[in-house]
Amino acid sequence: MAHVEYNEKMKFAPRWGIFLLCVLPAVLHGHGSQGPLPKDFAPVGVPQRYGPPEQKLAAGSIFDYMDGGGIVYLEHGFRELVHGEFLDPRGRRITFDRFTMATPVQARAALADERIAPAGGKSMPLDAPNKGYMFPPDYFIYMVLGKSLIYLHVDDDAMAETLDRFAVDIIAFAKEEK
Repeated sequence: MAHVEYNEKMKFAPRWGIFLLCVLPAVLHGHGSQGPLPKDFAPVGVPQRYGPPEQKLAAGSIFDYMDGGGIVYLEHGFRELVHGEFLDPRGRRITFDRFTMATPVQARAALADERIAPAGGKSMPLDAPNKGYMFPPDYFIYMVLGKSLIYLHVDDDAMAETLDRFAVDIIAFAKEEK
């Protein structure tokens, strides 16, 4: 039984290493240091990077990710989107998106724009401007860190505490990196 459990955990090990070394520090503006991961979750594949239409990145432009919905982000100075997902051994998924804008003011304006973060969001006890949403079974957190609007999502609101902890860890990591 222990052998099966070990193999189940180890199948994610190469992805963890790639993610920790290459992606999460870049996502959170770190410089080669390890960033937080949601507890008991592993990255799924390689995070995707999207740019504005005139400066496509590896995965294309924002319109390749969200079709026409990208227009509102462009209105707020959109520069880059990094999209990543995490799975736990039970198959539950966390979505992480970092929308980098040209300035911190534009990132805060994006959070205030109801076309991005709809009305009804509740301010949460996080050390960053934010809005949280419970639309059972989904749970969302939008928060601003510097020039970035961070979007976190789970499709199982029973995982709200896990997502809240991940948000706190992201904020703490960003502060340490300053």
